[in-house]
Amino acid sequence: MSFRTRIAVLIAAVVAVVVAAVAGVFLYMARGKALDSLDGKLRTRAASAVQLGDKLGRPQEFDRRLFGQYLPDDVLLQVFDTRGRIWASNVEPLPISADHLAIARGRLPAKISTTEVVGHRMRVLTLPLKLPGRAMMVARPMDEVDEQLAGLWRISLQIFVIGVAGAGVAGFIVAGRVVRPVKRLTEAATNVAVTQDVNQPINVQSDDEFGQLAASFNQMLGALSASREQQHRLVTDASHELRTPITSLRTNLEHIHRSATVTDDERQEILDDVLFELDELTGLVTELVDLATDRHQMGEPLRVELDELVDAVVQRHRRRTSSAINYTAEPCAVMAVPALLERAVSNMLDNALKWSPPNAPVQVEVARGSVVVRDEGPGIAADERERVFERFYRTDKARPLPGSGLGLSIVRHVAESFDGQARIIDGGTPGTAVELSLPQIS
Repeated sequence: MSFRTRIAVLIAAVVAVVVAAVAGVFLYMARGKALDSLDGKLRTRAASAVQLGDKLGRPQEFDRRLFGQYLPDDVLLQVFDTRGRIWASNVEPLPISADHLAIARGRLPAKISTTEVVGHRMRVLTLPLKLPGRAMMVARPMDEVDEQLAGLWRISLQIFVIGVAGAGVAGFIVAGRVVRPVKRLTEAATNVAVTQDVNQPINVQSDDEFGQLAASFNQMLGALSASREQQHRLVTDASHELRTPITSLRTNLEHIHRSATVTDDERQEILDDVLFELDELTGLVTELVDLATDRHQMGEPLRVELDELVDAVVQRHRRRTSSAINYTAEPCAVMAVPALLERAVSNMLDNALKWSPPNAPVQVEVARGSVVVRDEGPGIAADERERVFERFYRTDKARPLPGSGLGLSIVRHVAESFDGQARIIDGGTPGTAVELSLPQIS
């Protein structure tokens, strides 16, 4: 069953319940009003007949002259005593029950009941007379009431059928308009799945829930488009960067393969070059994997004591370099994946050590969730301070030096993965100051 049909059926079911409830209440109230009207007529007729009934002194057949011109012609009368003997009646005898005898004995007050006589339902008012041990039954057929209620029942049934059918049709039509945005969204999603084209947003024409859903879908398409563009650019740039070391490796290996005589010194020089290129290639592949890793696959962020993590990175670099590294820190904590944060800080230090003069120290400062690494190198021009965070971008001064141009890209990637930022700051001194900042936690 389609969503549209389910909505139509649901609307029809709700209307059916409402109409049935209203019809039931209406019929109940109509029946009560009809009975009240009938009972009122019985009481009115009883008031004009009870005085004449009190004059009956002995059992006799009913005589119209007994009541004279005051005889009610639209009701049935019967007078009886405590033994159930009928003293007067203008109809077939009405059945007398124990409650009726109790009324004649004065043990119960007047009572209205419903009984059946010769296949007809009768509404009977039983009330005591002034003569001791006598009571009168004033009855009237309920045929008129039953016919009215039957007519109302038929009308209610017709209204029920028409209402439910109309509600179903109207619901189906309304549901068609309701699900129209969903159909458009489904068609758009199917089109994206078939054509792989994520640059076809849905035209949002409303600000209701469906409009918000379409807007969210457009945002998803935008994110997919940006992700695909970044992926395409990463693959293009990576293929370009990988081509250089691979070409160098091929050239050196082909030289060894083609040359009949290669001196030991020349062979060693070629092998050293090959090993260097392999190291560059290994580092490049590792950095590409880091950049290509989705942030949802990095693992759950943990509380990291930033000053302790940076201290461990500084100690490791001190053992691998002769350059001085001055480290100052204030205790602070952030939420991040420790391995990724460590890699980012390590890249910042590698970059600073590469550009800092041999005798110039590198300054590392940690405070309030921020890591700042300063060197005394040539610095970065103001118009290039944002571009150095792009993948594979290298300044003119950096092209002769080893490196892939991915180090600072990884720093920014890690920072943004944990709601932080990475930027080049103006330290007021020669060189470059790179800052990685993350939200501090208590």
